Amino acid sequence: METPAARTSMKIVEVTQVSPIPLLPVDNAHQIQNSLPLTCFDFIWIKFPPVERVFFYEFTASSIHFNTIVLPRLKQSLALALSYYRPLASHLCWDQHDPKPYILCAPTDSVSVIVAESNPDNFDKLSRKENIVNAIELRSYAPSLQITDQTATVISVQITFFPGSGFSIGFAAHHGILDGKSAAMFIKSWAYLCRNLEQENENSPKLPHHMAPFFDRSVIKDPTDKIAMLYLNRWLIAAKKNPGANPQSMKVLERGGAISENHVRATFELSKQDISTLRGKVKSKSKCDDVLHLSSFVLTYAHAIVCFVKTKAAEINNEKVNFIFAADFRNRLVPPVPANYFGNCIGSDKMMVIEAKDVVGDEGLVIVAKTISDAVTNLGKYEYYERAEEVHSSFSKLESSPFGLIGVAGSPKLEVYSVDFGWGRPRKVDVVSIDKGHNFSLAESRDQSGGMEIGFVMKTQEELEAFASFFIL
Repeated sequence: METPAARTSMKIVEVTQVSPIPLLPVDNAHQIQNSLPLTCFDFIWIKFPPVERVFFYEFTASSIHFNTIVLPRLKQSLALALSYYRPLASHLCWDQHDPKPYILCAPTDSVSVIVAESNPDNFDKLSRKENIVNAIELRSYAPSLQITDQTATVISVQITFFPGSGFSIGFAAHHGILDGKSAAMFIKSWAYLCRNLEQENENSPKLPHHMAPFFDRSVIKDPTDKIAMLYLNRWLIAAKKNPGANPQSMKVLERGGAISENHVRATFELSKQDISTLRGKVKSKSKCDDVLHLSSFVLTYAHAIVCFVKTKAAEINNEKVNFIFAADFRNRLVPPVPANYFGNCIGSDKMMVIEAKDVVGDEGLVIVAKTISDAVTNLGKYEYYERAEEVHSSFSKLESSPFGLIGVAGSPKLEVYSVDFGWGRPRKVDVVSIDKGHNFSLAESRDQSGGMEIGFVMKTQEELEAFASFFIL
């Protein structure tokens, strides 16, 4: 039987390193010295697997045009972008005698860039949103980070050309260093510089001030490192459960088990009208005194959870469904953090838990939507630093469940379909890394009509088709 990796017909053309342009004067250079500390928000995610995305772009010009025009522009603009985002070219380190890991910056820093070529037929198969795709096959287009016990790279890039059809840009990012907003800000900055390489009089276009990252860690108010150590110690305790393991290892903790050749994934969509229909259903079954936050995110996530649990109806006995979501705290902290703050600044409310039988019942959508709505509302009621311990302790109550811990990767607010390197908006964007756990991915609809795209991975095609039968309204 032919393996998914073989079906991609992938050929590695080049593996190279791209470095920030030395001595390029950028406004934020004074904020970075030889190292950059991590904050309490970073330590929440320090052991999570990297976040991996692939952007697919239609491109029908010749191979010569791609190799002589497109590829050099992508590399040159990446070097320019890294000059503003220097920590992305650095390493995460944890010296044996240091209490905490940190980002180490050096003059020789660079980012690994893989250039590959794939069968043209694969482009349409992978980038058509209604297609069911083998999870391992999509993985071929996402790069990996280099992670050892001592160090970890922060990002890596893979550019794959599909002759006569298009190209993809795969991007892997260490979750302990940057959240989705910071990653999206970098990719948009890279795209902006790439688009403007030929439009500026100078060889090096400048990044607008609002797109330049803000690195000053003093805006995160954890002066005694109490919250930082709370989360870091959680990971240390988890590491010590493995005999012989190095607690200070930079290696991430894998979630969800290995990906098999049977794992499949698909992208589903809810239109603006679909979301309105869901809102009407919840309102019609809610109590009159319920004050609900029924945003597109709340309704889409609630609907996805209900449909996922229904696909596993045979496993519902007295099981519980555990789920969370992360929210951007930049404008929720007191005082607020600049919108262009670089790093992690996302957190969650307490873990949400509902009986599985209630999720699949007649009131399931209402119950789940109200639970998520309450959690969203709570985020605005409390100061994050005051509730960190309470939120942290809620995860210690996580019980084993066939549904795992359900989460969300991405957000429509990241606007991933706006990322234009100069050859148009993406045809499709996939969060590859949702195949490592019970996660959905969320993004805005490509057609900018107010709908939502939801990516999901299941163990078999039969399970995915069952999910689709519940999901489609």
